[in-house]
Amino acid sequence: MTKILFKNGNVFYHGKLQKLDVLIENETITEIKENISQADRVIDLEGKLLTPGFVDIHVHLREPGFEYKETIASGTNSAKYGGYTHLVAMANTIPCMDNIETIKDFEKRVKKDAKVHTYTYSAITKGLNGEELVDFNVNSKENIVAGFSDDGKGVQSKDMMEMAMKAAKSNGSIIVAHCEDEAELEPGACINDGNYAKDHGLVGINNASEYNHVIRDLKLAKEIGNRYHICHISTKETVWALRDARKTNSVVSGEACPHHLILTDDNIKDMNSNYKMNPPLRSKEDLNALIEGINDGSVTVISTDHAPHATEEKNKPIDKAPFGIIGNQHAFSLMYTYIVKKGLIPLEKVLTCMSINPAKIIGIEHDLEVGLKANFVVFDLEEEYVITKESIKSKSINTPFIGTKCFGALKYHVLDGKVTEI
Repeated sequence: MTKILFKNGNVFYHGKLQKLDVLIENETITEIKENISQADRVIDLEGKLLTPGFVDIHVHLREPGFEYKETIASGTNSAKYGGYTHLVAMANTIPCMDNIETIKDFEKRVKKDAKVHTYTYSAITKGLNGEELVDFNVNSKENIVAGFSDDGKGVQSKDMMEMAMKAAKSNGSIIVAHCEDEAELEPGACINDGNYAKDHGLVGINNASEYNHVIRDLKLAKEIGNRYHICHISTKETVWALRDARKTNSVVSGEACPHHLILTDDNIKDMNSNYKMNPPLRSKEDLNALIEGINDGSVTVISTDHAPHATEEKNKPIDKAPFGIIGNQHAFSLMYTYIVKKGLIPLEKVLTCMSINPAKIIGIEHDLEVGLKANFVVFDLEEEYVITKESIKSKSINTPFIGTKCFGALKYHVLDGKVTEI
């Protein structure tokens, strides 16, 4: 058996950063302690950060149906270069992930092309149309299915969401909810209903369009007792509702995205549609509430909502272009540079929210622990780089962070013991 020793690391282990060595043999972590000496290969980390690989439970891989935007190969490669070892793809493909045949086909594609461990959500309703539930009993039995989500659209009917929650509970699965009350949306709504929208004659998206469904669903989840997770939280009211709900219901959870933690609608420049995502960049008050929510444990996951679009689509006027930006390749570097280094959230908290917590929510065994598979990454937190179009691994380049300077360069990616030096 080949023994590879990662020596002199600043290792995120049991919730703390510690000066430790990590030994792996083939696929498995065999030792984590100070001063391990015997190995076939020694990699001296010289104090670099070693952390469990990140787990992104909110990614759009676009395959099948939109391969001109992204493929399983390109999207998972982008994730790999961002330090991710696991991810979950959303169901809004063509055909939709609402039936067993499409899910099994996706699994075959993943086995052939994925660069990291890749799962999918089944849709909640057929075609994401909100009118008829998928077969929860059948779809939940597939190992590649991590839960159920209609992400991209909110489930408008309270009765339909109630049936979905009961079906998920009976199958030991989770509802991952895109919360968007379409009754609150005006035609052409494209960015936050704030000063930028008013100053530029754009139709705004109000906070109630998100938190109406959050409040509805959290009440249902308490009554039913099912696992429930809120996608891409953007409003202070959602944070408040989730904080209150978690006081009595520990199986409800929610995620924030780096762009909602770093940018507000005041950062939008030149009507650039690369600042357009759904939910939109909100106010400074909303951003501060998200940061507070992560710090106090109300919001427990940081996911990316990686949403690739072709350049010609994103080059349309901001009110016509599609919603969404890419995010998984640079998520950690952006969080470290613009959140951790500014003292807004501790590094340990960010690492927990990007690795251990999301793994627990979707029910996969993943941690830096003796006896588990070696799925971890190494970053040089002192190395600075600039995000450029040329360095992006995704097929798409739709991000407002082009030209942004970041600290935290990936140096090693370890997937089931296979070491890739970056």
